[in-house]
Amino acid sequence: MISIHTDEAGENTARIIEVDGEVVVSMDTFIEGVVVPPDAEVVEIGGRYKLYVVRRDRPEGRIEFLVYDNGTKRQLISARYIGSIRGEDAVKLLKGLLDAIAKTYDLSKI
Repeated sequence: MISIHTDEAGENTARIIEVDGEVVVSMDTFIEGVVVPPDAEVVEIGGRYKLYVVRRDRPEGRIEFLVYDNGTKRQLISARYIGSIRGEDAVKLLKGLLDAIAKTYDLSKI
């Protein structure tokens, strides 16, 4: 089952996919100036751009953050939960993590 989570204003905030007890929740975000931890996986695109993937284990699953770096600025563009907690609970978990990142801009503290 695929569903879209909306906030109080009716804006789409997350995509929730639930299949056979597995849940994937994905949220777009645009937090500029993030600090990428040293354990991030780096993917280079044509030598000009980099994508950093930061993975963290969480209760009954994993969190993944995707950071875009064009050489001038770094921007957290996506957060994803993959695991077995309820979709709505995963949305709350991601939202809390994104709020914390927006305050510190440091992914290594997550």
